Amino acid sequence: MIEATRDAVRPRDDAENRRVLLRLSGIVALGYGLGASMQSAYIYSRYVPDWSGVSVWSRILANLVAVVVLVAVLWALRVYRWPTRPRLLVGVLVSSGIAAVCRVEAQMLLGVYDEPDGLTIETELVAGLVIAGISAGIGAWGLVSRRRVRAELRRAEREAVEVEHLLEALEAEEVRVRREVAEGLHGTLQGKLVVVDAHLTDVIARLRDGGGPHDDVAALEWVQHELDVVRELDVRQMSRLLYPERLELGLVPAVRALVGRLPMTIASKLVVAPQVREVDDPVLGSLTTAQRLLAVRVVEEGVTNALKFGPPSKIVVELDVVNGELVVAVENDGQPLDPTHADPDGGTARLASRLHLVRGTVTLEPLRPKGVRLEARLPL
Repeated sequence: MIEATRDAVRPRDDAENRRVLLRLSGIVALGYGLGASMQSAYIYSRYVPDWSGVSVWSRILANLVAVVVLVAVLWALRVYRWPTRPRLLVGVLVSSGIAAVCRVEAQMLLGVYDEPDGLTIETELVAGLVIAGISAGIGAWGLVSRRRVRAELRRAEREAVEVEHLLEALEAEEVRVRREVAEGLHGTLQGKLVVVDAHLTDVIARLRDGGGPHDDVAALEWVQHELDVVRELDVRQMSRLLYPERLELGLVPAVRALVGRLPMTIASKLVVAPQVREVDDPVLGSLTTAQRLLAVRVVEEGVTNALKFGPPSKIVVELDVVNGELVVAVENDGQPLDPTHADPDGGTARLASRLHLVRGTVTLEPLRPKGVRLEARLPL
């Protein structure tokens, strides 16, 4: 998979490297060439009367030929593919030398010099080599800079992907542990408590039939009552907190079960958008168990806040998908939001920290004339 990705990226890298090197080299060389042509033509015509007839266009055309040759040689040698800086330097020097020679040849063909002496040729060669070298060097520098930026971006992307995979693995492990502990509480522990309750029932019945002390019977009945409370409330609620019931069936069934446990005195309403049912499908949907669990935690926090700071007469839970994000909102018509009640270590703050790990957000805002809306957005 990694090799396939590299093969898919390499042509785009080559094209980008080629554009950076050739464009920078060509633009800089063109600027140097035009400026040198106009400057030399002005100086020669002003201070060297014998060269007043040299056309500035001939010099410009000769320099254009050098620019084209420089770019063509850089392209032909595939210098943009050379990986190391020493090799790039060699490519710059070779390309600049060829461009400088072609520049002198073009000057002679275009009549810039009729019969140049050796010093003139050497001067033009050096000038052409310097101009082409600086231009190609700037292009190579831009190429190296672009490669470095690209490498840093890809390293950051790899690190981000690794962190995301690690976070997904931690979430999956958390879900597994929660499910196992919840099943253990709901199954093994609750089953043992049922057996203990049955034995206590037998003991209480024998004591009553045998005329045992009333205080002993009352004490055993109290123990039996406390065991029932532990079994029906503490163990079952702890199991639900660790792993909400019906979560394996989907987010909507889990939230519906949670809302269904609200007191009868509070009107409840669950609004589910069609897009949610698509992503929440247990077979074809894209919503993971960890995401469902986090969304249920948002609903639990909203309901808990409503009951804690209420009492509300109505609670509305909304599930929607907007711009690739799962939106979970809980509204109530209870007491208005009081900023002084905000606990930096409270459930909402912990929920915000958890959502931040998966690039999600949570907001808590008042409603008018009264009530509070808790809204969380979880990227899918």
